[in-house]
Amino acid sequence: MRVAADTPDAPRRRGPYRKSGARRREILDAAFEVFSTAGFRAGSLKDVAGRIGIDASTILHHFGSKEALLRAVLEDKQVRDSGPDLESLEPAEVPHGLLKLAERNDRVPGLISLYAVLSAESTTADHPGAEYFRERAARTRDAFRYGFERMAGENLLAPGVSASYAAESTFALWDGIQVHWLIDPDSVRVTEVLRQHLRLITVVSV
Repeated sequence: MRVAADTPDAPRRRGPYRKSGARRREILDAAFEVFSTAGFRAGSLKDVAGRIGIDASTILHHFGSKEALLRAVLEDKQVRDSGPDLESLEPAEVPHGLLKLAERNDRVPGLISLYAVLSAESTTADHPGAEYFRERAARTRDAFRYGFERMAGENLLAPGVSASYAAESTFALWDGIQVHWLIDPDSVRVTEVLRQHLRLITVVSV
């Protein structure tokens, strides 16, 4: 006689998969913390494993290599969703959208640290995150340019400010101020510096 799938006696085959998924999540979170403070080069699998009380071999079982673990961290939803989404905003809302993103990132300081540390480190030879950060830079620059071009079409940029300059300067300032925040987190406020910049290059009240 077959046992119905929803009876207490039915075999439950999803348990190990749920446990495996939970373990991967723990490893990703620990790797996020290690890479965002020590970087990829200095942060070891032993450091990651030690944060959650496992052996480095367990990490290799789930991810295969340290390079694959880094790629998984960078592709993780909480990291990928941290970029600007300006297409759905009205032109006058673009500065507000950028500030909301900065404020959200301020609440997750590890995310700022991850990008600041790894983006700089990715410029070194044979870094496994190099392609990711090149693509991220191009994607972010395009998003900024699109948002500011729409603002320019509505005469919302300050006199003499082009959409290209607004995009490049905002991207450069944002990345740069994050490095200064890493150096002196008690004195530097990323969102407030960005707010002052947007007040200078646009005519929108922020």
